[in-house]
Amino acid sequence: MISRKTDWLHERLGTVVLWALLIAFESAGQIATKVGGDQLGQMDFSLQWLQAVAISPGVWLAIVCYIGAFFVWMLILRRSSLSLAFPLSSLVFVGVLLGSWLGLGEQISVLHWLGVAVIMGGIALLAEGEET
Repeated sequence: MISRKTDWLHERLGTVVLWALLIAFESAGQIATKVGGDQLGQMDFSLQWLQAVAISPGVWLAIVCYIGAFFVWMLILRRSSLSLAFPLSSLVFVGVLLGSWLGLGEQISVLHWLGVAVIMGGIALLAEGEET
């Protein structure tokens, strides 16, 4: 028999893992969409563009990431209230910012980093008010 204390730890750890997966899937999906779009270049919307989209590795990676994110989101919502989970999903903004900076070499302004700090502060306030 698992004690309540150990059960709480497993439940909390599982929730953290789910959140990490959601942020990773969503962030990777956004970055893959950007890469897929760059791979397509400046094509006009046409049948050739749709064919290019259908064979773009970046687009397929994005689709896989979004499917993964959907299922992880469903698991998160089983454990959390929507009123808390939805604001916490803004951590994806932080993941995309870091991914575009580290993975794509994009320049991030001080104002953007300040925005990350505000998001993190807001999440800390939300988590502080959460009942255990």
